[in-house]
Formats: sequence, structure tokens, C-alpha cells
Amino acid sequence: MSRRTLALPSTKSAEPDDADELEAGAEEEPAAARSVGVVASLTGADLSTPLTVQQLPTPYDVPETVTRPLNDQERGHLAACEQALQGFRKSVIVAGKALEVINRGRLYRETHATFVEYLDDVWEIRKSQAYRMIEAWPVAVAVSPIGDINEGQARELRPVFEKYGQEAAVSLYREVRELRGDRKVTAADLAEARAVLPPPQRLTGPGQVRDVLTVAAAEGRAPRLAPPEPQVPAQAAHEHQADEDDQGGVSQDQVNEGAEAIATLEAAVAQQRQIYDRIGGGTLAAALLYDPGRGDHLRRELRQYAQRTAYRTRDTSGDQGDD
Repeated sequence: MSRRTLALPSTKSAEPDDADELEAGAEEEPAAARSVGVVASLTGADLSTPLTVQQLPTPYDVPETVTRPLNDQERGHLAACEQALQGFRKSVIVAGKALEVINRGRLYRETHATFVEYLDDVWEIRKSQAYRMIEAWPVAVAVSPIGDINEGQARELRPVFEKYGQEAAVSLYREVRELRGDRKVTAADLAEARAVLPPPQRLTGPGQVRDVLTVAAAEGRAPRLAPPEPQVPAQAAHEHQADEDDQGGVSQDQVNEGAEAIATLEAAVAQQRQIYDRIGGGTLAAALLYDPGRGDHLRRELRQYAQRTAYRTRDTSGDQGDD
């Protein structure tokens, strides 16, 4: 099967040239193309239009012991999912669900031995990327059914979804979007909001999320969620800057930069806590038992990035006078 480029949000999809189209036309018609009628009957759409998450089949499990060829329904499911993967651009919801249907239904089994081989050969994406998309889509569709949420945002919301429940995750996303106003909601905004939530047992309900975020923003613990500073006319800003320079003060740009840095560090600390919590007990021992080489490689990478983080956060205040 020829390779296909999965159009991830950060990449551009490559269209085939005339030579590619002529060469493709000489091959036998793939099974997916022969099942257009099945796809239309299953989804209500043909293969020429991008599918929505509602039109994709619900993920279902097929045991590894099943070796029979795909039936008509499975061929239709595979064609629909691959069409969704071809057509998606920014929707982690559609792509993630399509990948889960293909993986759990083992719809790749006629052409590839494993899901990983299928990912590499057909879509040229890593296993880790595919599974992140699979994990993100249920969160994304719960929080934003219209699909205006990307993988990074879904990734930050997933711990809230798992620890606090769906209603709390939806409430957090909506409150952050409201607090940000006209400003775009980013994954960093959601990470900052998640970091200031109290433990699940202390959150009385989704309605408390707004109060928590509002107080955190007012106290400076969530500066990204604070209302934007009022615009100052250029002349007044220049005079204010001159006054600050004369007095040895700190400019507003420096204040904003510092607030952004604090938000970044808080988000990083929250992620470090999650890493610490996840890598506990017998995680390393189990990994080394399952795959010693890979487990040891991952352990060394963890240590390496921990050392790099420590280096970047070292105290350099005493080095500024050194040449």
C-alpha cells in the first residue's frame, strides 16, 4: 500500500503530481475505494467530503485471534476512517476517533501485521503521536463538540477530565475561554488553570471552578487569566516609560514578561508533579522486565532532561558580573 501523508496541524499536506496520479491509476483499485457504497450507507456521506466525528463508527474491539478478511461493514469502516484521516486538518477529534476505530477493530489486518506497521507505512506517523490523538479525542468531543480544540489543549484538559470528571473539565475550558475574552485560548492557559485547582475532594462542584480561577487570577497565581491591561496612549506610555527609567523602575513589558515566565514555570512544575506521580512503584522495574533496552533508554532520557531542566533553572544572579 502506498504511503499517505497525514496532515498534522503543524505540517502541510503534499498533493500528488500528475505522474503520481497516472501511476496510481495503473494499480488495482483498493478495497477502500470499492466500498464507497457501503461508506455512504453507514455514514450518510460519500468519500469526497470530510466526515464529522458523529459519522464515524463507534470504536469496537476485534480479538487478535481473528484472521479472516474484512467483511463489507469493516471495509466501510476502514474507508470512512481513512477518509477522515485524509480530510482532517486541525480536528484532533475526527483523526483520533478514526485511529481508535482502525486500531481496536484491527481494520489494518489485511495489509499489515500490526497497527504500528500500518501507521508507519500508510500515514508516516509515530505510535506515540497516534496514541496521544486517540487519548485526546474523547476529552475534546466532551469539552467542545464543534471541534474547535486542538491536541495540546485536549492534552492539558485530560487530567481534569480523569481526576475531576467531565463536567469539571467542560467548566474549566469554558471559564478559561470566558476569562480570556477576545484573546485566543492556548494549551498554556489551560495548564495554568489546571495547576491552581484544589484537590478533587475539595472541589465541591463544577460551579466552583470559576471562583477558583477568578481568585487565582486576582492573586497573581494565574496571570494568563487576568483581564488585559487597559491600552495606554502612545505619548502617555512614552512619558510613563521615561519616568520609570529616571526612577530606575521596571517597565510594563518587563512585568508582562515576568508574569509569562511565572505561568510557564507553574505549568512546568504541574507537569513535573504529574511525571513524579506516574513514575512510581514498580514502573521502572516492569519496563525493564518487559523491554530492558527500551526501558533503560527511556530512563536515561528522563535523567537527561531532568538535568537539562536543572541547568536551565540554575541561579545565575551571581554570574552577571563575570566575563
